[in-house]
Amino acid sequence: MTTSLEQAQLLMPAVQKLADAAYDPLTAQYPSLALLLAQVPRSRWQFFFITTGIGVSLLLAPVQVAPTDQDQVCDTVDAALAAWHPQGHDALGDFLKFIKDRMDQDVELPAAIGSWLVWNLKQSQPSEEELTLAWPLGLFFLHSFKDWWDTETDDAPSH
Repeated sequence: MTTSLEQAQLLMPAVQKLADAAYDPLTAQYPSLALLLAQVPRSRWQFFFITTGIGVSLLLAPVQVAPTDQDQVCDTVDAALAAWHPQGHDALGDFLKFIKDRMDQDVELPAAIGSWLVWNLKQSQPSEEELTLAWPLGLFFLHSFKDWWDTETDDAPSH
């Protein structure tokens, strides 16, 4: 069983590996994403994918991390962001603000997450076709990080 702090320390390297591992399957699954990414430097994919992954994991932390551990977890993730990229913290702040603003407009969380990623990959307003990627990309991130902070093990056999 790992602790929330250990999970926080593992988050950045895990998201970096996922950014590499997810590129080919996601572009194969979504041809419109492949078309978009053909015009985007791989470093931009890495930066915004990693920022999105960190952001989604932090959105899920309040319900999965004990209140007594939350400050230390956030400080650990913040330090990893600062070590990773000088603009990491600002991009994360932009992500979190964008998500909050979209949720205030009754945009569902997966659509908000995916639209932030698509918008930043393109560096301009996405087309309607490009925005069809928002929902599946948002779900990909939510599914990928839904259990990240779950540090409890279930020793009971499942029936």
